[in-house]
Amino acid sequence: MKNRLYLHLMANREKGFALPLAVLIGLILMVTGITMMMRAQGDQSKVIAQKAQADALRSSEAGVTRVQDLLNSVRVMAKVDSNSNCTPKGCWQTAQVVPTPSTDLQKDLKKLYTAASCSNPDDADTLSAKIDQLRGLSGGQWFDLGNNRYYRVDRVVGYNFDDTNPPPDGLGWGVLTLEGLSLSPQGDPNNIDGDNAASRNRVVVTIPIFPSLPLAFTRTTVPALWIREGATEDLSQTSQITVSNPNYSGGAKFQGDVVMSDTTVATGFVEETGTLQPNLECHINQNNIQQPEPPEPAPNTPYKAQFVGVPFPNLPRIPGPSLGDLTSSETFPRLGDTPSPNGVYEYIVDNINLSSGKITITPGQRVVFYVRGDINGVIEHDCSSVSPPTVCKPGNLQIYANNELAFTAPQICLRVGQNQRLEAFIFAPDYSLGKTGNGDFVGAAWGKKWGKISTCASNSGAVAVIQGVEWTDLIQNLKPNPLSTLPQLGKIANWCEEPVPEEGDTPTEPSKCVPTFPTPSPSPSPSP
Repeated sequence: MKNRLYLHLMANREKGFALPLAVLIGLILMVTGITMMMRAQGDQSKVIAQKAQADALRSSEAGVTRVQDLLNSVRVMAKVDSNSNCTPKGCWQTAQVVPTPSTDLQKDLKKLYTAASCSNPDDADTLSAKIDQLRGLSGGQWFDLGNNRYYRVDRVVGYNFDDTNPPPDGLGWGVLTLEGLSLSPQGDPNNIDGDNAASRNRVVVTIPIFPSLPLAFTRTTVPALWIREGATEDLSQTSQITVSNPNYSGGAKFQGDVVMSDTTVATGFVEETGTLQPNLECHINQNNIQQPEPPEPAPNTPYKAQFVGVPFPNLPRIPGPSLGDLTSSETFPRLGDTPSPNGVYEYIVDNINLSSGKITITPGQRVVFYVRGDINGVIEHDCSSVSPPTVCKPGNLQIYANNELAFTAPQICLRVGQNQRLEAFIFAPDYSLGKTGNGDFVGAAWGKKWGKISTCASNSGAVAVIQGVEWTDLIQNLKPNPLSTLPQLGKIANWCEEPVPEEGDTPTEPSKCVPTFPTPSPSPSPSP
């Protein structure tokens, strides 16, 4: 009896415990579910924030790339600030092409625009548009990078050019501060409060700025023609040229780069206004600049005519005594002549004046003439029929003329007749140059003028000079040094993220993202 009563009481006690246990388990499950939901929401918010931050960083990177592309198109603007030091140097904020430039930058931009207008009006319009874009960036406004899942914009906080401690062989450092912003498609970049998708990022990028050379001096071959006075019109066509109309009919053609570095007021560059008077680059119809035809390889960048602010290099030193005048046929090197230690036969002559006959250069031999007076006649140096192992190149014949005889109007007339060929490099800074005849002249001619010898007119429609002398073949390095007036951007030297200051805050310390570049140590003085 007692056992049955005990079992009955135990059964009733278990029934009373089941309900609280069920409630407890339900409560535990509910708390666990709420916790998981909150964690999921937190994870989702974290993912959204990380995505927005990554988008903002990508936006900054895209913005930096855009500014780099613009500066590479208008490289003179890499040497000025975006919105400081605007006078007299100039800055992005005042960058524009105007008829009468007032700042150094405006003069440089006028030069670029003038050059672009001569070669292709579309190029001038493109240049002007990119100048306008850089000027627009100087105002600090947000610019759109295009819609993706999130709306991405950028703005240039500032660009500064620092030339106090330039990199080795450089001009200075360009320091670009740029902000990227990612926000929802309906967001306002000027008011991101309450936009959970918004993220703002600031980067400071340091770029070395280096000098560079014009296109004609960056190839492996020297410019086909380099003159320092006027353009390439023949003497009979000069009267057709005026300041308002720099066009003329005819003139020589060139298969190579044509460089003009004139600095005279009448026909050259006027520094005060940033204009060419008349426009030298416009003197040469670009149709007169020929490109190689197959099977000859085309240059990586087409040949062109261009005005450059580059002075002539110095002539090599003239060695030894003179042979006097060359007035009859002769072949060089002559039997019994001794070359220099580097294998070059060098000759000093007063004049080369051949009414008949010709000077012949033996293919495969390196010959240099130093001329003290004029050249008028036929010089033949033909590598076209030479085969290995003989090495024959246009640079094997070099002619340097210094007018040591002090002629009033020194000149060099190259007479290359039908079925004749002259391959040579000619450098005569004070001479008027010309080439007549239907034969080929392969190499380069550098001098004061071209085509102004009345008895040495270019054959209409014929190519006067075909570019073909390599810089490395010259007996002396004549390549100009890079120009500080033609800056170029190097690879990014430093990339740094920094906090975005609160609205209205003014930083009291310099940015820690701008590296401190030590001043180069002076070279030690040579020992006495």
